[in-house]
Amino acid sequence: MSSSMASNAILAKARAMYGKRLTDTDYKQLMDCRSVSEVAAYLKNRTSYKTALTGLDENSAHRGQLEPMLKQNIYYDIFALSRYAKDKTLQFSDFVISEMEIEQIIRCLTLLNIGRAEEYVYSMPLSMSKFAKINLEGLSTVRSYDDVLEVLSGSGYLPILKKFRPREGEKIDIALLEAELNNRNYSMITQAIDNLGNGREREELRELFFAMFDFRNVSRIMRLKKYFRYDEKRIRPLLIPCGKLSNRTVDELCSAADPKEVFNIARSTYLGKLMSKLQYNDTSQMADVLLSTYCIHHLRLSPNPTIVMISYIYLMEIELSNIINIIEATRYGLSADEKNKLLVR
Repeated sequence: MSSSMASNAILAKARAMYGKRLTDTDYKQLMDCRSVSEVAAYLKNRTSYKTALTGLDENSAHRGQLEPMLKQNIYYDIFALSRYAKDKTLQFSDFVISEMEIEQIIRCLTLLNIGRAEEYVYSMPLSMSKFAKINLEGLSTVRSYDDVLEVLSGSGYLPILKKFRPREGEKIDIALLEAELNNRNYSMITQAIDNLGNGREREELRELFFAMFDFRNVSRIMRLKKYFRYDEKRIRPLLIPCGKLSNRTVDELCSAADPKEVFNIARSTYLGKLMSKLQYNDTSQMADVLLSTYCIHHLRLSPNPTIVMISYIYLMEIELSNIINIIEATRYGLSADEKNKLLVR
């Protein structure tokens, strides 16, 4: 397949797949469900998630079972889009796959930290094994940090994992470890963008990714200020070390007294124009709302197959997060109006 044909195939495929997303009617029906079983039944019988939920007994479904099955939809989509990708585009899908691998590593280590490592097997996404470069089945057998190092010995994550090996009797520093693993991935994608020969494509991708990094950093600072009252010294190592915001602005955000001041500083940057148009119910939703707005725009209008593919995958991750929030809210008996406030659309 020629480069032009491959690009057109990805554009058409991603946009067609996005056309199967949950509609406003679907969300209304899901929010009206009175039990997790009803949510599972609707997703299985009335939406594009039916393939991922094949074989599910909706009458006994629970969040721990549903989440990994629903995530299979994203894995299937990555696999489908990658079939059309040329080397350049495939490199960027590797970035998304690496994000998912890191998520699995962190999930495994979090369970290990609380003495429940054996439970990882119940949420292990077997369908991800088609393209993952780490041994997911091996992660399901670990019972110590050294087991994790052995299972991931052939991966690029090993040097960072070795650095965070806890001393006897100590807990793993999950937050810092996750930040360093992700920052390794962000550095690799930034380097890949810088190495692109096409100047226009390079600038478009840089714009998308750097804006995404800024969204996540501002949202993370707000959350750390609101829930943990972290100061600048504790926040800085947890941030993505690249983006469009200057170091001086990031310092000001980290030094802010509270989330409100963080918001006001962010509003004075290029993010302000975007933030003024957003609708959300909690500042914790801001990064996903910004990302959703950005990705919808690019998916519909960009001629760049890499940007369209990345935008589609992030939009599906946001949709999945919405579904998980509906499941949890239904489980705890929240009303349809309360569920609606948890969604990003």
